[in-house]
Amino acid sequence: MQEIKVGVNDAGQRLDRFLQKHYMTLTKSMMYKAIRNKKIKVNRKRCTYDQKLQEGDSILLFLPYEFLETRQKACPVNTGSIDVVYEDDDIVLVNKPAGLLSQSDEKGLQDTLVNRIQYYLYQKKEYDPQRENSFAPAICHRLDKNTSGLILAAKNARALRLMNDAIACHKVRKVYCAKIEGTPLWDTKEVLCYIKKQETKALVAAEAKPGYKEAHMHVKVLKRQRQYSIVQIFLETGRFHQIRASMAYLGYPLCGDIKYGYKGSRKSYSLCAYHLEIGDVDLPIANKDFTIPISF
Repeated sequence: MQEIKVGVNDAGQRLDRFLQKHYMTLTKSMMYKAIRNKKIKVNRKRCTYDQKLQEGDSILLFLPYEFLETRQKACPVNTGSIDVVYEDDDIVLVNKPAGLLSQSDEKGLQDTLVNRIQYYLYQKKEYDPQRENSFAPAICHRLDKNTSGLILAAKNARALRLMNDAIACHKVRKVYCAKIEGTPLWDTKEVLCYIKKQETKALVAAEAKPGYKEAHMHVKVLKRQRQYSIVQIFLETGRFHQIRASMAYLGYPLCGDIKYGYKGSRKSYSLCAYHLEIGDVDLPIANKDFTIPISF
């Protein structure tokens, strides 16, 4: 028999999802069978696979130990520093540089913003993977590798749930700034098109088509030069490569964005999530309006 005490960062999860995170050798079929046969109990009582766990619950597993091998909990590794814009007991807001992955896209150790944040909190003794059953600090949203700017991360499970819900309900407002090729004749423009992800590129259509999703944003010209302009962009939707593909669709690709039609000599595009506002969230956030300087 093995017992797990449910911690504060485990509470609120379904039993089956928690067990899948915690054990690497417990298959789904074995787990569901054990729950049906009362080989897995919560607080010494019969449980259901979709039962929501509470802090302090005791999970008992009456199974052979070969099915109860826990996932390895390696200590975070220092892969680089982070630029902290704001921090409290629940969240940390960081400025991600262009060229850094938001999160891992393959197995093995990678230099990502998530790994850097986890190491930062580990060094501050605010995160210890050995004391957690299933939770690790995580980002609430992400930016493409070559996009810079503000990203929110949560230090605990409650903050992660609340921020994810706020983002889903459009209570977190992100504003971008981009350097585009050309000089639009308009000052502001509402852009409504339709986008479909095809492998590593976004296809754009003017009208709704099967497989295409609505992409809606507002663009404002901030500065015009002879060959380029600086624009501010507010997204109403968050589609794959929406800003890059939509601006190219308008005839003004991002400077350096060869994938979407740029023909000049620049090697990388300039796109930054430079402003972020947090709306009504049940967290004691001291400041909810953040702006970072634009370097292009």
